Amino acid sequence: MQLQEESLRSQIALGWAMGLLILATMLQFMTVESILMDNNFRSLRFDPGREGLKMIVYLIAFYALMPIYVHLVHGLRSRVYRWVAVGLAVLGFLFFLLHHLAHWIYGQRPDFSSHVLDLVLHLIGIWVIVNSIRWARFHES
Repeated sequence: MQLQEESLRSQIALGWAMGLLILATMLQFMTVESILMDNNFRSLRFDPGREGLKMIVYLIAFYALMPIYVHLVHGLRSRVYRWVAVGLAVLGFLFFLLHHLAHWIYGQRPDFSSHVLDLVLHLIGIWVIVNSIRWARFHES
């Protein structure tokens, strides 16, 4: 059973790392698109904007630290820390889902390719949530 729990922790950590990779890639694509638009980076001034850029710093730190958190708390007797990981996964998923939906509603995602990375991030978020719940419920036999 130790191997199964270790597998869950590794899958959760990998999910957070992949989410971080997708977020960084999305920011790169936004920057390249803004360069190609040749409009003095107007789209980046709107989203993420100055305040959003500050938030991105914290989000990147959060995504980078979550794999470490998962591996640090696995040995603690209390399951509270595992359920905290579930809660954080749900919050991260909801934040980016709502952010994506807001862009879609306002017509800022004109074609399917403008949704692909968001959809991948959502699927990764679901993967992390499901495995985090399995990990939080895990009982050694």
